[in-house]
Amino acid sequence: MTKKTTKINNSEEFSELTPFQHVRQRVPVYFGSVVKELQNVLCFSDPDNIRIVTDAYVPAVFTCFREILDNSIDEVVSHGYGNTIKIGYNEKTSEFYVEDNGRGIPITTNASGEYIATVALSRLMAGRNFSNRQDSIGQNGIGASGVNFCSEYFHVRVRRDGQEFFQEFGEDLKNDILKINDPEIIPYNGKDTGTRIDFKLSKKVFKDLTLPEQFIKDRMVEIAAANPLIKFYFNDELIQTKNSFDKSILNKIKHITLNVFNRENKFKSSFYLVPYFNEDVGEHDESLVNNIPTFKGGPQVDTFKRLFYNGLLNFLTKESKKRKLTPNRSDMASGMLLLNVTNMQRPDFDSQSKSRLINSEASEEIKLFFDNEEIFKKIVKENPQYIENIYKKCEDRTKKKDASEINKLAKKVSKIKVPSLMDAAGKNRQQCALFITEGQSASGGVLAVRNPELHGVIPLRGKVLNVNGLPPKKVLENKILQDIMAALGLVIGKKAILSELNYGKVMIATDEDQDGKNIRSLMINFFYTFWPELFDDKISFINIFMTPFIIAQKAKERKYWYSYNYDEFNSEKLKGWNITRAKGLGTLIEEDWKYALDNPVTQSIVDDGNLKEALDLIFGPDADLRKDWMGINGN
Repeated sequence: MTKKTTKINNSEEFSELTPFQHVRQRVPVYFGSVVKELQNVLCFSDPDNIRIVTDAYVPAVFTCFREILDNSIDEVVSHGYGNTIKIGYNEKTSEFYVEDNGRGIPITTNASGEYIATVALSRLMAGRNFSNRQDSIGQNGIGASGVNFCSEYFHVRVRRDGQEFFQEFGEDLKNDILKINDPEIIPYNGKDTGTRIDFKLSKKVFKDLTLPEQFIKDRMVEIAAANPLIKFYFNDELIQTKNSFDKSILNKIKHITLNVFNRENKFKSSFYLVPYFNEDVGEHDESLVNNIPTFKGGPQVDTFKRLFYNGLLNFLTKESKKRKLTPNRSDMASGMLLLNVTNMQRPDFDSQSKSRLINSEASEEIKLFFDNEEIFKKIVKENPQYIENIYKKCEDRTKKKDASEINKLAKKVSKIKVPSLMDAAGKNRQQCALFITEGQSASGGVLAVRNPELHGVIPLRGKVLNVNGLPPKKVLENKILQDIMAALGLVIGKKAILSELNYGKVMIATDEDQDGKNIRSLMINFFYTFWPELFDDKISFINIFMTPFIIAQKAKERKYWYSYNYDEFNSEKLKGWNITRAKGLGTLIEEDWKYALDNPVTQSIVDDGNLKEALDLIFGPDADLRKDWMGINGN
């Protein structure tokens, strides 16, 4: 079958492609991106100096190689036939071979008289992993035949049942079809069995074939270490492994090993952590799921990190109080290397490229594992240096050693003049309120109707800084926050005493859109990080100043609704009225501001015991925890 095209009109065509044509024209659908990407990975070129490198590679090219490798791993590792897998790769020519000493593809024919190997390697949706076998990697019937379609040449050699089967495939560019040569079958007297695939990816399909040889070899080192009973060769060199993953790769490196095992569900996930492995790179994860390198991890990794760090922090609460330090996730995770090896039944992945596991049950297994405080007790007992380093990181981060320098800078900031501040004139400062407004137009609206004795105004200009995890010096250097601290009389490192401040209340006035709400949260985060005492419910110091959200006007009469009582608004009852949706403060006129100040609607922000946790969740460094909360990870 060749491509069929039907003319619909002068500008449109309806085409029907053959599977061969579709795979070659839509490679990303089957194998992932064909554009070069950068990937941080472990490099084992020097066993005495394992390091993280950034390799450029084309994901689809790697997936093509991995699809052929997966078949051998299924045969030797998953099904238990044979004990050797050999891989060859020439980076300059993009030629590969994968060979195993398993049973070999059956040298038999189907009901139509076609050889099984021919069908399995030249047709989509054909294979032997469509049954309920739960430990197979490939189950879609796309991989090997799809790689064949994308290759300049593709050869298969099988030894089995006293015979040797050899067949060649190739691209027929003239006819745009897969060329299939007749198989050659000869007697074979040797005792060895197995399958070997040789192929060269086509430059007609892949414009970029970048795939470093060391990148492939390093992934094979990881797979070999995870399967020490199997012999793996790369370009005729035996990959040396010992009796376990951590003793092979991490033999000379101090690390923490945690094994999650559920015999009933046939789930095993081992985690190897090396604290402060490379702080220049930051946290680095690598995972294998049923011997597939999953560069984007999965719920098993995401859940493990969240529960490991949160659980350890909670376990250290007593010690932290004793030391008068408050470590956070970044103190524990800085430069952390996490290696994960997971084996499970029926793994599902995000795509044919298998870059991320998506089974939610993997997350549940990790949760069950961490539901035991003894795990953290053992970690602390067996890794005292790691615990000491956590507190050292915390101490350095909070700059306790540089407290005197920070104090000097903070006092200097408190004395600066703030040109943008329109100060209140009243002598009783506890009756005065400082309005922090989003933008100049909003501050102008407040100024037009304010009581100069009671109301001070300062506009926010520019982006508000996220201070979570930042050293005080960085915060003190920020111009927006400098002005706010000076206006209020707040000093970083010094407890806020209400009677000594320049104002008795803060009113934060922002737009009623997402940006405005984000600004409010950033301001609350700033105040709480350095002066949590301002959130005592007895003083109600920090307040959100609400402005009208819906305004209805008829003649000279104006009616108002706020976001909190928006559900009471009924447009059907206001026919003949002009309705305005005032999401932005700039849409309010002087009359609206006067109404808002004469009839103030405020929301006091107080600490109910969960404020710190909420702010750490929103603004902290744990992106995985935040994604879980937002439902992005699907956990």
